[in-house]
Amino acid sequence: MPLATEVQKRIDGFLAVHDLRSLYRRYEWGGDTWENGFPAMRQLEIDLTMAVKHRYLTKTHVISVARWGRLRNIKRISCPELMSFSLYEGDDMTEFFGSPPSFALRLLRDSIRGIGPTYLSKILMFGRPQLYGAIDTRLVRVFGTVGGDTEGLRWLSLNVKTFGYGWYIPEYQASWPGEFDTWISILHHIADLCNSRGHECPHPDEYIRAGLRQKGTWIAADVETALFAHASQRLGKGA
Repeated sequence: MPLATEVQKRIDGFLAVHDLRSLYRRYEWGGDTWENGFPAMRQLEIDLTMAVKHRYLTKTHVISVARWGRLRNIKRISCPELMSFSLYEGDDMTEFFGSPPSFALRLLRDSIRGIGPTYLSKILMFGRPQLYGAIDTRLVRVFGTVGGDTEGLRWLSLNVKTFGYGWYIPEYQASWPGEFDTWISILHHIADLCNSRGHECPHPDEYIRAGLRQKGTWIAADVETALFAHASQRLGKGA
């Protein structure tokens, strides 16, 4: 999906000011830090990638992602114990251009209840990080329509809401899930820019040894990791 020229200009402006490699190293979520090799994220990726390559997904996988992300009410999740699901029907580029990322999102939504856009996208990210990155409320608050446009951070036409118990991405807004396709295109665009400029991604050694990454090469999930770190830093503690 081609990005609007204005969005590309805003992304170029962002990359001119921010070092994505430094942001990637600053990522922190619970015990997942660059220094310790993102252990929980790494294991989720190993588990979900293996399952999805064999064309299935389990409720245990869904619950594991929810617990890692600190979903408020895990008991609300409802889905079959075993689901038929595949993200590996072809090579990366064929998959990327063959159908929009939101198609896979809709497939998950058909089988899983009790989670919204954030966790559906996390499942896709852990299942095939080369193609997908997560989108959550921190990212939308900074890069969506509520973001500070004075820094050129309005890349998405998405909103978040809160009713006092936490932020969420409403599925009923007209721009969803179409803007998920835009988000994935943004992640690939940035990855391509970094790779073409020789700005190598500083993957933890553990990822390289596990065969999860080609050393130095940015993929969609890596870019999302760095942008999440920026959003967290911008929003501050208690975000």
